[in-house]
Amino acid sequence: MPNPDAEVATGCPVHADAAPGPRPWTPGLPEPRPVEQLLLPDGNPVWMVTRYEDALAALNNRKLSKNLDNALPELWPSLGYDGRKSILNQHMNLADPPEHTRLRRLVSKAFTPRRVADLGERIQQITDELLDAVAEAGTADLKDSFISPLISTVLYEMLGVPLADRDEFERNTYIFVGLGNSSSPQEVVASVGWFEEYLTNLTARRRADPGPDLISGLVQANEDGDALADLEIRSTVMLLLLAGAETTINLLSNGILALLRNPGQLAEVKRDPEALGPAIEELLRLTSPVFTVVYRFATEDMVLGGARIRAGEHVMISLAAANHDAGQFGDPEALDIHRDASKHLALGHGTHFCIGAPLARLKARIALRTLFDRFDDLRLAVPAEKLTWTPSLVANSLDHLPVTFTATTPVTAG
Repeated sequence: MPNPDAEVATGCPVHADAAPGPRPWTPGLPEPRPVEQLLLPDGNPVWMVTRYEDALAALNNRKLSKNLDNALPELWPSLGYDGRKSILNQHMNLADPPEHTRLRRLVSKAFTPRRVADLGERIQQITDELLDAVAEAGTADLKDSFISPLISTVLYEMLGVPLADRDEFERNTYIFVGLGNSSSPQEVVASVGWFEEYLTNLTARRRADPGPDLISGLVQANEDGDALADLEIRSTVMLLLLAGAETTINLLSNGILALLRNPGQLAEVKRDPEALGPAIEELLRLTSPVFTVVYRFATEDMVLGGARIRAGEHVMISLAAANHDAGQFGDPEALDIHRDASKHLALGHGTHFCIGAPLARLKARIALRTLFDRFDDLRLAVPAEKLTWTPSLVANSLDHLPVTFTATTPVTAG
């Protein structure tokens, strides 16, 4: 592991001054190349990290802050930040140690391995019910009819959102998560206001009458008298909505597609239950559910990957490009479930490694194993070149996954 404070080796060429200016960012997977400055669609520059070693160094560099206060003030409007605490910025993903350490420790008390393991039976039940609903048809859009409702239902139940509130909760989640894609800024502002009011009331109810859900766990989390403030609880829920659900939806959607396009390896996964675990790691590497992690700001002038970065400038790390760096992974564009993909960066690394990684892997194992056990002759219903992805700098989000299949087990009784 590189030294978290290391910048570049002595003698590394600094190329930034020679560049004629930032080139516009373009959608798609960037090539692993030295750190360079790009121009985002909003007109603001960003330093993009794409090579594996540079990405690993950046993810572990303590001089790159997640705190929005450390961004250049002229970047604040594009970051949706005005210097005040809000439901959108009081979570651990926008905090540095020691505050990050405190928040993660308290959230971890609610996000326990036992709570995750206990979800397994319910995940299996929801998976079976959703596959039952499409089994007889022999065709389905797996993203719309299986993957998205599975992940959303698990999340809402884990949070303890009452059944009567689910439709409105899901509608506002869709708007909020769609920021920069399908939702307008006005719609997002309205949905954030709805969440502020709703989560304030739900948190108050859980304080008065706690249950087995995650929000109750967050309310009860305590260490030596330290506890999460209500705003921190609400902000943590927003983080889970933004990062927790979409990451797993993208993993399953793109992962199933990758296996369908590699039928020999799909046959191995179907035949050998032990192959699924390594296959999920390779699918994480190959498909990188999160293209790019954002919101890192230099706390002082520094050099990273050969580029001179000024204090306050924005740094983004392309996890997808790093996972496709041929210097780290041979033949990186190929799916190879036999390769050691354990060093992929799809779930981050270091201090901000995804706290929900065990749950994401559990959901993937149950969903994929059940799908492949129950459905034979699983194939794309349209040519692969007709599939589309939502344009995004951050999320690798497949729009639809239409398939045909033959159900091999009877519909679940009852």
